[in-house]
Amino acid sequence: MFSCAVFVPSAPLLVPELAGPDAVDTRPVREATRSAVRALAASATRWVALGADDAPAVPASGPAAAVLTDRPRCGTDVAVTGTFARFGVDLPVTLDPAVEEACAQADAEPVRPRLPLSMLIAAWLREQAGADRVTPVVLDPSASPAQCAAVGDEIAAALSAVSEPVGLLVVGDGATALSPKAPGGGERASAVRLQKRIDTALECGDLETLADLDAQECDAEGVGGRVAWQVAAAVARASRAHTDVDPARLDPARLDTARLDTARLDTECLYAAAPFGVGYVVARWTPLPAGPRTGADYDRR
Repeated sequence: MFSCAVFVPSAPLLVPELAGPDAVDTRPVREATRSAVRALAASATRWVALGADDAPAVPASGPAAAVLTDRPRCGTDVAVTGTFARFGVDLPVTLDPAVEEACAQADAEPVRPRLPLSMLIAAWLREQAGADRVTPVVLDPSASPAQCAAVGDEIAAALSAVSEPVGLLVVGDGATALSPKAPGGGERASAVRLQKRIDTALECGDLETLADLDAQECDAEGVGGRVAWQVAAAVARASRAHTDVDPARLDPARLDTARLDTARLDTECLYAAAPFGVGYVVARWTPLPAGPRTGADYDRR
C-alpha cells in the first residue's frame, strides 16, 4: 500500500563528496532532504523512486517511436547500481544492496552502468536513510500530463495489491531561471511565477495544479521534475479510490481553499528555495485514514 511520498531535488550538490567542504549553501537543503527521507524510511523500508531520464533522446523513428506515441518510456528494468563519476567523484551507489551482497559473495565487482541522475540521487538517499530496496521508475521527460496520469494509475493499482507499506521517493528540480546567475540564463519573471505555483502545489498537495502543469511551459523554464510530480499526483489521486473516501462527507467550508481534501493527505514542506537559481523543494505527503475529516486533520495542514 501507498504509505508516504517524499519530494526531493535532483541535485548532485546534495552529496557532500560532490559539493565539497566549502559549499555551505547546500547544507539547508541537504538537511531537509535527509530529514524527509528518514521519515519516509520510518513509514516504509521499500520505496518506488520516480524520476526523469537524462539519457540522450532516442530518435523518433522505428519501433521506439511507436512506443513513445502511446505512453512514456517508463523503465522499471533499469540497472540498480551506478556511480557519480560523471559528476566528478567516483562514488558508487545502489538501489538494491542485495545486488552488492551477491557480487561480494561471488567475489565479483558489480557492474555500474550509467544511471540517470534522479536514480543516483535515489540510491544515495536510500543509503542515507537505511531503506531496504528501491524500485526505479525512469520516466520519459517528454511524457504528456495524460501519459503521466496513466503511469500513476498503474503504480497506484500495483501498490494497492501489496499489503506492506511502500513509499514514493519523487526526485526532480524546478525552474532554472530564478536568480541573476541562474543556469537557465539569468532570472526570468515567468520562471519565478511558475516556480511559485509549483512550490505551493507541492507544499499543499494540490493535485489539480500539478496535473495541469503545461509541458511546454515547464520545458521553457527548465523544469525537470514535471513528469515525476505528475505521476506522483496521479498515484495520490488514484489511491484515494482504494480508501473509499466520499467527497460528499468533507467539510464544504474547506473545499474552496483545500482542493486536495478528496485525496486526504497530510502535507508538509521542509524546504523551498533556489540557492543556485534552480528551484529546490523538499516536501512530504502522507495519506490520512479513510473516513470523515476532523478538526485535527485540518490542523495538520
